[in-house]
Amino acid sequence: MSTIDQLKGHYRSGRDDLSSAFFQPCMREASRYRRAVGYFSTSALLSWTDALPRLALEDCLKIQLIASPELSEQDRDTLRGLGSATQRDAYRAMVVEKVLEAIVALIETPSDIGLRAQILAWLVANERLELRFAFAEHVDDPGIFHEKIGIFDFPENRTVAFTGSANETLGGHRRNYESIDVYRSWLAGETERVAVKCEQFEEAWDGLAEGLSVLAPKGEVLDRLRARAPRRLRDQLSPTDKAAPSAPDPRWRHQDDAVAAFMAAHAGILEMATGTGKTRTAIKILDRLIAEGQIDSAIVTMDGTDLLDQWAAELDGWALRQKPSWLVYKHFERHHELGEFALDPDHALLVVSREQLHKILSRLPDKAKAKMLIVHDEVHGLGTPSLVRNLATAHDAFIWKLGLSATPDRAYDAVGNAFIQSALGPTLFEFPLEAAIRRGVLSEFDYLPLPYDLTDGDRDRLSAVYAKKAARAHEGNPMRDEELWTEIAKIYKTAEMKPSVFADHLRDHPEWLNRAILFVETKEYGAQILTIIDRYTHRYRTYYADDDRAHLVSFADGEIDSLITCHRISQGIDIRSLSTVVLFASARAKLETIQRIGRVLRTDPDDPGKRALVIDFVRPAAPGDTFLNADQERSTWLTDLAMTRREPNDGA
Repeated sequence: MSTIDQLKGHYRSGRDDLSSAFFQPCMREASRYRRAVGYFSTSALLSWTDALPRLALEDCLKIQLIASPELSEQDRDTLRGLGSATQRDAYRAMVVEKVLEAIVALIETPSDIGLRAQILAWLVANERLELRFAFAEHVDDPGIFHEKIGIFDFPENRTVAFTGSANETLGGHRRNYESIDVYRSWLAGETERVAVKCEQFEEAWDGLAEGLSVLAPKGEVLDRLRARAPRRLRDQLSPTDKAAPSAPDPRWRHQDDAVAAFMAAHAGILEMATGTGKTRTAIKILDRLIAEGQIDSAIVTMDGTDLLDQWAAELDGWALRQKPSWLVYKHFERHHELGEFALDPDHALLVVSREQLHKILSRLPDKAKAKMLIVHDEVHGLGTPSLVRNLATAHDAFIWKLGLSATPDRAYDAVGNAFIQSALGPTLFEFPLEAAIRRGVLSEFDYLPLPYDLTDGDRDRLSAVYAKKAARAHEGNPMRDEELWTEIAKIYKTAEMKPSVFADHLRDHPEWLNRAILFVETKEYGAQILTIIDRYTHRYRTYYADDDRAHLVSFADGEIDSLITCHRISQGIDIRSLSTVVLFASARAKLETIQRIGRVLRTDPDDPGKRALVIDFVRPAAPGDTFLNADQERSTWLTDLAMTRREPNDGA
């Protein structure tokens, strides 16, 4: 007897697992799935784990999906303010593009979730999955399209329709308390209901439903999704392909050493150079703790949406491999799942921005924290004054506490450094840049310091800072040393001569702009650099705080050559084809420089002989100087570091 014959007329959480009892069996046997749903998130891919490979390997199941895209408050405000239908349609089309951009970005993720994004792209490219997006317009200020019907078509002209509260999300299938009513066409009392649901879906799909605007995606982003789809997905997924697993690469043995150090200490910091696998090491620790029964939940926290997104995608892939399954909740930017995690953290993990961390820690009982791992990536960010205040004793009940950073120390901040160590523990393991280059984990690089000097305008700005210092002292409100150093450093970072020096050298080396990131201090300063770059190529973008993530995706995909940015991608971005970093702005402390050059030192599987280039700007000593200035200190360090060579036998 087919599992379809065993379908019930009603499923409800608590009594039934909607995913395993209903959705997965239907996905495995259906020839077509028609779905109209309030939200369709990328986490739905996780609950379709069993079905997705079948979708790619067999020519049977096809999906038609109508969904309401997730709108931000800014999107809603913009749509309310648009007066004409043409303007609203154009903005809605842009929202649809963002949904597809998110899928394109996931394709680059080196994890199981990345594989499933590839499958999704393949399904779209091969017309096995058709997507349409619905926007309600039945009233003046509509909410979302929230109709929830689904139809499975099976062989022998059998159809199952269902309605209910479940969304196409992992929570909707498993974690939320949901219910659905099921109607089967082969049962006389349910045939008419099945027909009605089919009619309602087709009316919406064809754009004929009153009060509903339905858009099919199109344009460059859809072409990009198709272009990123793998061509030989069947070979990759074929169950007959059982190549023996390769032996572990000895270059990465430092990760196991780091895991051992942490497991022995329970709490502390792993100081590992950018690009040496901090994320992978943390996941190995997570696996060990789960296997040994030490924890049943976890929190991973850091700053910056790009880094949070990257961690969330990696952990989504990790969650697929867990038996029993784990859920990954997110609380940053557009995600608001902190409350769900707080209600039931068992076998769940929360990825949360550090500024929101105090909200979850204050809600968790000490008993739960004792069975929980907390991970702070880029742990130096934990030492800011506001976090020192908000998280004073928040880590005390945790047994397992992990900090990760290439450079955990905060420059000129003894209070912040002391707090980090008191909260998480001491540094337990070190794997610095030099060791990583010698072992071949990171690439060798060339260092090119370009000399510049201060102009009269720069000196006037310096004089103004010292005048401000004197005035503040006279008023009884003296400048703190950190405040003075910051203002002086900004003048050197935006020195007027640097752009012209760069332009002079670029005339002979236009190849510097191929796969390059240029770090500047301000958007205004960056505008000068854009003028120079524009003489050689139009394949560039900026990536500042208010720029669209699509610029970063385009750079990662090789669609543009150069990216000009400030601080936004100093941490956590893995673009292995990057060949050049230009440091118009560099700090005296090594932290920022290590993270920025770490972007370019990652090895590239497509270019085994990769040799990176770091371009810097260095102010020569002034007459009478008895100490090296900040530029000279950095230059001396980078010159020595660039002399590091891979040791051929170290990987043995």
